[in-house]
Amino acid sequence: MKLFSSLLFAGLLIHGLILSAEEIQLQANATQVTRLVTHALPASHLSHQPLSESLMRRTLDNFLRSLDYDRSLFMAEDVVALRKQAMDMQADLERGDVSIAYETFELLKERAANRVAYVDKLLEQGFDLEVDEDYVWRRKDAAWSANEAEWDELWRKKVKNEYIGLLVSQKMRELDAEEEAAEKAAKALDDVEVEVEESPGVDEVEIEAEVEVEVDVKSDIDLSPEERIRKRYTQFMEVLNGHDSEYVLGMYLSSLASAYDAHSSYLSPRREEDFDIQMRLSLTGIGAELTYDEGAAKINKVMKGGPADMDGRLQSGDKIIAVQQKGEEPVDILYWPLYKSVRLIRGPIGSTVILHVIPASDATGTQVRLIEIVRDEIKLEEKEAKSMVYDLEKDEKSYKLGIINLPDFYADFNGGKEATSSAADVKRLLEGLNEEGVDGLVLDLRNNGGGSLRDCVDMTGLFIESGVVVQVKSGQRVSVMMDPDDDILFDKPMVVLVNKLSASASEILAAALQDYGRAVIVGDSKTHGKGTVQSLMPLDRKDESMGALKVTTAGFYRVDGRSTQLKGVSPDIVIRTPTDVMELGEEYLPNVLPWSWVAPISGFPAYGDLRETNEKLLELSRARLEQNEKFHFYQDKVDRLAERVQRLEVSLNFESRLDQMKADRELDKLQDKGLVVADENPDDEEDEEMDEAEIQPEKDMILKEGLEILADLIALTA
Repeated sequence: MKLFSSLLFAGLLIHGLILSAEEIQLQANATQVTRLVTHALPASHLSHQPLSESLMRRTLDNFLRSLDYDRSLFMAEDVVALRKQAMDMQADLERGDVSIAYETFELLKERAANRVAYVDKLLEQGFDLEVDEDYVWRRKDAAWSANEAEWDELWRKKVKNEYIGLLVSQKMRELDAEEEAAEKAAKALDDVEVEVEESPGVDEVEIEAEVEVEVDVKSDIDLSPEERIRKRYTQFMEVLNGHDSEYVLGMYLSSLASAYDAHSSYLSPRREEDFDIQMRLSLTGIGAELTYDEGAAKINKVMKGGPADMDGRLQSGDKIIAVQQKGEEPVDILYWPLYKSVRLIRGPIGSTVILHVIPASDATGTQVRLIEIVRDEIKLEEKEAKSMVYDLEKDEKSYKLGIINLPDFYADFNGGKEATSSAADVKRLLEGLNEEGVDGLVLDLRNNGGGSLRDCVDMTGLFIESGVVVQVKSGQRVSVMMDPDDDILFDKPMVVLVNKLSASASEILAAALQDYGRAVIVGDSKTHGKGTVQSLMPLDRKDESMGALKVTTAGFYRVDGRSTQLKGVSPDIVIRTPTDVMELGEEYLPNVLPWSWVAPISGFPAYGDLRETNEKLLELSRARLEQNEKFHFYQDKVDRLAERVQRLEVSLNFESRLDQMKADRELDKLQDKGLVVADENPDDEEDEEMDEAEIQPEKDMILKEGLEILADLIALTA
């Protein structure tokens, strides 16, 4: 690994970087940091996997993916040469030598500069927008270009795709402006006609003057597509050249950590600050947790009760590619370090930020939506569990059904008289529902990404008399977490609603209730599938400049011994929703830990085998939904969304692309409604947007069907 190491300092000077005292110290620490990480990972990771040739291959692949996620910058010959060097990576890492990381990054900048110059040439030549050709956008597993002719052709289509996408987005904004102006004109005309009826003698010419509305079709962004693309790639090079050795080292060591599993990473001192900023962002910014993915800031989780959640349009999996302060020009944040992107997104409470977003539902990345959000603090009351009683008339019987919506497993670890916890709140709500005399309960865990494990265990204990809730494996040792008491607060029939965004603690609770035969699970084909625990470990507690490791140290297992990792929890009754067809879940992450199992808990008490009952419930649900026209309309939208997500190619013909964008508009409206509301006419004034602060079964098709299933369960088990 000595290809450029002796010339590294000179190489940095050639590229115009001025080494500060901090930079010199960082380079001096690199060897020690690398040795610490290389020693700590095998010792602390759940798998205890030693360094090996296969691990080194995954490390290099991770590093190349982080630098060139769509395999468009490096060429095949580059990758072949790097893989030959990788044969010495293990010995180099143990010695603290990371020169391959710096050499690869310098090569990346060289290749990128070549492509940016070629982009300028392509824009000068222009594009034929009438020719019928396609661009294969999903390139994460594609072959690298074998020669310069292939490289040029790839970039011709890549840049044409960006160009045509900007043209189509501009055209759609013009059409939206015309439609909005027409609606305003029609409304104004209606208002004037009312005035005419009440005021005889008004001249028709005056009416026309009153309803005249200027149609402003001017784009929100004044730059031409050519100018925007040039600006984007100029900024890309500026960001690339601005990265220092800490950034490169951190990315390389994170590639090593994530070779163990997708959730492990190295946090340099700056990335530790980044991690803290993310946590603060979730409380005082837009209310979202962000992660870095394919050059963009990706929404990992929308925090319940935050501005993004209350707005409703931003979803997990969406990618933010530009940030705009109200009244200012947008700033492209592609390829920015996450901490810089976060600082742009954050801001004073009450100020407005406009996010340029590629929706998770558009896996092709061919359209960008502008989402305007007013920054605010999370309203903690919106994050808390809520309940209601729903009266259902069915088969000449009346059912009083309880609903509890739990958006998060929250807990105030600081304690005190005012401390709250999700387990305590759910207990209080259950006591109220018992006083109301409900016949059963729907527990809604959709979009619940987890949280306090202790609260999860305590909450499970409210529904079972006693027993193991979850098994935890660390190394070769398996321990259990028990329901702490023999009391059961709620013993009536239950339905639990889940989806692909139900993760971690949600999966533990749903799995335990399913294993004990205490509840029927209803929802997407599976839950998220995150069955592991991560710990933050400083490399040197006396020296913060060494950074820290976020490393997977334990795994969760169900009472019956199965892991929740990767496979998640499979519902007893599957009802597909838009989240089910999106690329959400553990299986879409690289280097995920495999599914596994441990010994089941012997003789755990069951509250009845629901398998036969579930078969009858499934038959009844299917028959009911088959007769529901709104459900068919809803499922048609889900099917169309699935087709959209699975597209491997996009058209580079302007008219075809415009037609596709128009067809996708309905799906965006469905997404804006929170992915759960369905109506034959989404624009009907009577079907107002769901108020996230309330439980509204009549506007939530999945919740309504969950209540129907609960009533069937009560009847079948009476």
